[in-house]
Amino acid sequence: MNGSLQRRLLLWLSSAIVLAGAATGALAFWLAIADANDLQDRQMQQVATLLASRASLPEAGPEPANADEEDVETHFVIRRLGAPQTSSDPQFDLPLPEELPDGLQSRETRGVQWRVIVSRNARGQRFAVAQRQTVRDEIARNTALFGLLPVLVLVPVLLVIVRLALRRSFAPWQALSGQVDRLDGRRLSDLDPSGVPSETLPLVHAFNGLIARLAAVLEQQRRMVADAAHELRTPLAATQLQADNLGHAALTDDARARLDTLQRGLARISALVEQLLGLARVQGQTEFVFTRIALASAVHSVIEEILPMAEARGVDLGCVKLQPVDVLGDALRVHALVRNVIDNAVRYTPRGGSVDVSVGVEGSNACLVVEDTGPGIEPAKRERVFEPFFRILGSQEPGSGLGLAIVRGAAQALGGCVELGDRPDGRPGLRVTYRQAIA
Repeated sequence: MNGSLQRRLLLWLSSAIVLAGAATGALAFWLAIADANDLQDRQMQQVATLLASRASLPEAGPEPANADEEDVETHFVIRRLGAPQTSSDPQFDLPLPEELPDGLQSRETRGVQWRVIVSRNARGQRFAVAQRQTVRDEIARNTALFGLLPVLVLVPVLLVIVRLALRRSFAPWQALSGQVDRLDGRRLSDLDPSGVPSETLPLVHAFNGLIARLAAVLEQQRRMVADAAHELRTPLAATQLQADNLGHAALTDDARARLDTLQRGLARISALVEQLLGLARVQGQTEFVFTRIALASAVHSVIEEILPMAEARGVDLGCVKLQPVDVLGDALRVHALVRNVIDNAVRYTPRGGSVDVSVGVEGSNACLVVEDTGPGIEPAKRERVFEPFFRILGSQEPGSGLGLAIVRGAAQALGGCVELGDRPDGRPGLRVTYRQAIA
């Protein structure tokens, strides 16, 4: 399964940042606690040094009436060694025997941990300065947690920065993918490598080379089709003329029937040649000048062309709405698109049916809608019918399968889109919708 490179990079970098942040936070927390304990030891040493320089020790104060009134962050117990306790509460006083050694040490009395420093004053009296370990731990913990704040803030900030940096770094690739998606067989252009990372440039150049070769092959194919259709027109016209002339001669009934079959075959070949020329024109890569075209006028002229065929087939062809709206495009391609859409609808609508054409505005788009009462097209085949020479099996109507291919090619050249769907009124038939931006 192909995974997202951006997602994988984000996952790995985020994991590395989180793990590094956790390790850094743990180390900073441990160092902060050690520094806080060292600082408090130095504070006790300073208090002991200050008392050692004095000739007398301060008198012990009374036991606090309420533990909440105690300033736990500055509470020190100062006692002469061997002196009686002033409080029975182990949280406020502790017995200090005379045999305690000088210097810093830890001591536990009645379940309470103390940090004690023993020293001598100017008169040689031995005394101790003590502080509860819980007080020291609380101070160290608060200091360490405060030191963790930069790490706790930095990790989320780094995650956001990494995400934004990856998104910005992959943006040129996404833009490049958009360029590739917009390419079609009608007009192939080189990919723009601006902003693409240097590591990707060889791939972009390789794609541009492939696009150039593909464009040359497609153009050669289109020219071959157009040239072949042009070359067929002259002998085909001569053959039709000879067949028409033969029709004026005295022929037996059997010969007349065979001649009629020949003329129908020649007519189908002639229509196929004309459609091949039309397909080559709308799919050609030759540049053309966009002009302002009244879509309603184009539809009106096409209906005038096709109306005799519709009447001969017993199909009611008419306009439901012709709202004035202009589009930018090439007149040849607009005419080819409108004519093939309406021609297809008339050809595949049975006798007694109807074809309704409307031109309107939907938001910022001009909209051409052609609805018929024919057999319709299955949803699974609606995309395939735009392929050249694809025909639905079982269709009795003679044709070449190029009509909707010409429509799709013209729509792409004009910058519009064509869709096939069901009739909104629930009746059987096909609804063809073409949308293009208003001029």
